[in-house]
Amino acid sequence: MTTRYHQLDSLRGIAALTVVFNHYSQIAPMEWMRHAPWRLFTEGHSAVILFFTLSGFALTLQITGESKPGFAEFVVKRVCRIYIPYLIAVLAAYAAYGALYRSGLSWTGPWVNQAWHADIDRHDLLSHIYFLLPFDNSTLDPVLWSLIYEMRISLIFPIIVVAVFAMPLWLSVALSAALSLAVSGYYHHASRTLMDASLQGEWIPTIHYISMFVLGTLIARYRDAISSKLGTYSSRSLFGALMICIAVYGLVGAVNPHLVSNDVLRSFADDWVILPAVTCILVLAISLKPFAAVLAARPLVFLGKISFSLYLLHCIVLLGVLHYFGEAYQRMSLVVAAVLILPVSIAGYYAVEKPSIRLGRYLTRRKQRDRATLGVRSMASKYLFDKGK
Repeated sequence: MTTRYHQLDSLRGIAALTVVFNHYSQIAPMEWMRHAPWRLFTEGHSAVILFFTLSGFALTLQITGESKPGFAEFVVKRVCRIYIPYLIAVLAAYAAYGALYRSGLSWTGPWVNQAWHADIDRHDLLSHIYFLLPFDNSTLDPVLWSLIYEMRISLIFPIIVVAVFAMPLWLSVALSAALSLAVSGYYHHASRTLMDASLQGEWIPTIHYISMFVLGTLIARYRDAISSKLGTYSSRSLFGALMICIAVYGLVGAVNPHLVSNDVLRSFADDWVILPAVTCILVLAISLKPFAAVLAARPLVFLGKISFSLYLLHCIVLLGVLHYFGEAYQRMSLVVAAVLILPVSIAGYYAVEKPSIRLGRYLTRRKQRDRATLGVRSMASKYLFDKGK
């Protein structure tokens, strides 16, 4: 049976909540949230890197666990897990846009008016439905760009796991770093930032984001050795390291603009600085018992359970409510959206996520039975062979 680290679910939930706060901070009356110390709770891009790393960790445990899925089985489950909720979110966003959008909102600032604008049409809807092909995914539901890369990498992830497990640690790290550097060189030559390319769903950033999944795979592979090594340090030292990493994770976006002037280089440098911080946070969530105990609190675990729906749906709620109220009741609309986001996310989890997961299990049930039958036959053959010796 695959080990379940509930504290990592909590990390995912906290990260999803910071994405919500990040999008609130993009609205003109809430821009104060971008400044320290509040910035620590609104670093949405760091949260996406954490999502990718957590996915690498969790999927590696799934692939290498006792009930190892076949390649086709793994892909079917990932398509059901990611694409079906994604598709429902796209359709919901388009329906909300069609029903509520009238014109731009003068008081909200550029982010809201870039996400929902007058030129969104059926072509944009079809582009979103095609999903994996490059398209402008900064509209309708602006968080969807990360799911494109999540799905692309998921389709080849078993191959990545096999490759990482076949390599020594240093080679996996060196190869991932080299590929990320190559991508940064390409976009430096093209004078385009990583986020600009990602919001267009371009293929090349996939290579860069693979490094985050590889990091998760490495943590999963060496988790016992890491925990054993960290056990030789005092809790006070580990807690200090955790605080430093959380500060780096949350404040890098505020500090790096003062250190790196080139926008393209900074878009990659942010990720290169965040990745070690994410590594530290992840391994300490596994190894530092007081930290794991805090994360195991039931409200945080539940937040982790609904984190995917929270991530997928909060922009639709926020943008829909803002356009419903329009130019009137500006601050009230922000409060109403905040009140609705959590119930809508809970409803999305039970109405869409769980059925999608069950569908994935149903579609692969025959393969699971065949694999279980083959396992029983192998055990029986081994028993008869040993008995006949």
